[in-house]
Amino acid sequence: MSRPKAIILCIDDSWDQLISRKLLLERSGYKVLEATDGSDGLRFLLSHPVDAVILDYQLPGTGGDVIAAHMKLVKPHIPIILLSSYGPLPKNKLKSVDAFLSKSQPSRVLLSTLRQMLNGWSKPFFYRWLDQWKDRNYGVRP
Repeated sequence: MSRPKAIILCIDDSWDQLISRKLLLERSGYKVLEATDGSDGLRFLLSHPVDAVILDYQLPGTGGDVIAAHMKLVKPHIPIILLSSYGPLPKNKLKSVDAFLSKSQPSRVLLSTLRQMLNGWSKPFFYRWLDQWKDRNYGVRP
């Protein structure tokens, strides 16, 4: 019997980015739910089984950081990756997310981060952060 596919909720107001991320994730073996705004994303989270969330920071209306905070209140165990086209975000914008990635990073970094999150983040936070920093600056380690 094959292992069930992890269900990833992707939220982005850019249809092109949402569809390209969906295709990437589906090719990597994930099932993908998509939403184009935070309120639809929250509804999906409450009404569907979701294993992880990939969330855009710059959403119309309520920002991704605020949506992430609402999601953590209702399902604190669900890992959330926050994406942004902008440079580093202030720490207070990242307090409700498990990882922050730039949209300009290679897709392999997103896939690696997602895989680590779904595997339970076996390392303490600092070492996860350091690994992400190394990936971002030097490419993914073997």
